Amino acid sequence: MDQVRHVYRARFRPLGNPTTWPAYNGPRFVPNLFLRRVTKGRPRMTCFLNEMDTRIIRGPRRFRQCGTEGHSRSRCHQSRGASAGNKAQ
Repeated sequence: MDQVRHVYRARFRPLGNPTTWPAYNGPRFVPNLFLRRVTKGRPRMTCFLNEMDTRIIRGPRRFRQCGTEGHSRSRCHQSRGASAGNKAQ
């Protein structure tokens, strides 16, 4: 805690009016737009995946109702046709 007090013991000088600042002659920094935080929508994943996280090791997704792999309920042709046939009878 003494270290923190020692750092902040010196007084900070206010910056003043920006119009009175000297002109900046250094490099111009351009922000990377891909690193910008998005305010709406689902947050992007920030961790890096390794070989344990890939689908090859875990295997492809399999839709449980029809048993075929690679699609979900909304994309299944068998469950759509079967449910339509049951409703008609």
